[in-house]
Amino acid sequence: MKVQTIDDKIQLFLEKKFRTSRSYATRDAYSTVVNKFLIFVREQYNLDLEQLLRQIKDTKEKDPIGVLDDFYSYATKARIGRTGKPLSNSTIKQYVLVAKEFLNHEGCRVYNEDLKQRFRLPKASAVYEKGLTKETINRLVRLANPTISTIILMACSSGMRIGEIIQLRLTDIDFTTNPTTIILRRETTKTRQTRVTHITSEATKALQDYLKKYRSIENGNYIFLETQEDKISKIKKKLERDSFRNNYFKNQAKKRLERLEDELKSIGSEELYAHCVETTGISLESQLRRVIAGIPELSMKNDNGRNAIHFHAFRAWFKTQVTNAHQSDYAEALMGHTSLKLVYYRQNDEARAKIYREIEPALTISDTEKIEKSFEILQEENRDLRKIVDGLSIQLKNLEKRIEPIRK
Repeated sequence: MKVQTIDDKIQLFLEKKFRTSRSYATRDAYSTVVNKFLIFVREQYNLDLEQLLRQIKDTKEKDPIGVLDDFYSYATKARIGRTGKPLSNSTIKQYVLVAKEFLNHEGCRVYNEDLKQRFRLPKASAVYEKGLTKETINRLVRLANPTISTIILMACSSGMRIGEIIQLRLTDIDFTTNPTTIILRRETTKTRQTRVTHITSEATKALQDYLKKYRSIENGNYIFLETQEDKISKIKKKLERDSFRNNYFKNQAKKRLERLEDELKSIGSEELYAHCVETTGISLESQLRRVIAGIPELSMKNDNGRNAIHFHAFRAWFKTQVTNAHQSDYAEALMGHTSLKLVYYRQNDEARAKIYREIEPALTISDTEKIEKSFEILQEENRDLRKIVDGLSIQLKNLEKRIEPIRK
């Protein structure tokens, strides 16, 4: 039997976490913490992982909970890069819990109850986040590139997570319904449950324009995501057309093609797909940051020093708008939140669409869309009044016909 190295053990642990989460970002986060833990073991005890495990499991020189307690203290003293800021409570808690899982994976049993007996993990600090306004979002939409502006409108009107939007396929969207319906496949949602949501007519028009201008059959079935296969296909077509300014760029493309094909052979398809989702998300976040950079009104910070404008803030704006329209449970259902009170919350397609049409003006960003919506409502009310007037007119004529013989 092959002896596992430290790297083998770490990779096996990370692979198991990836199989559970199906998230490359989660795998990345676990990898970072495990590496921090190994640095801590070396600095604190002057041991490598194998030596630490022997002292815990064989010689009993070290208590795993005591090791975690020391790691907790180590994390509270750690500082973030050049800023020198301490780690947040939620990050410290994550460090300790990931280290506990890793030790458990290596056969060092640590139970939550025993852990609580020795020390309390820090509570996550609540960060005040000021809500976005329609004016701010409208300004972002006007300043951003077509991809970001389309995603903003979709996020604000549907409550979708950025990861869910990234993984949307053309076949997930039904433009024939009113409002436009989006089916979120279970493998793309955080809760691993299929759910249904909608987008406004404003977001629908933006998405349709985006598809016509920027997406084609050769881009594949995904709207915003470029898979490993898509990247390989695109480079091959460029090489076939020889559409490069000089040999340097052509050679760089060949090297990138070779690397992508090697990754496709050596790395599992699920992990590669998750990696593409993560890198797309990072790219979109970077594009959004560039939009708000340098504009004081848009580059505002929260109490934790992070940008107040980010993709999750649009999801929060959706929740606020729908809740203000007295549809809190409806908002939770469309967003995919899980709670006990939603276990028996069910709606058929017609009822769900009807409620969405009623609250759509609250989710519409641009003033022109709001005016058009108000105009449509006025027209509909006008038609209803016209029907009433016509009905009364017919009744009046019938009444006059009855009275006429009596007059004679």
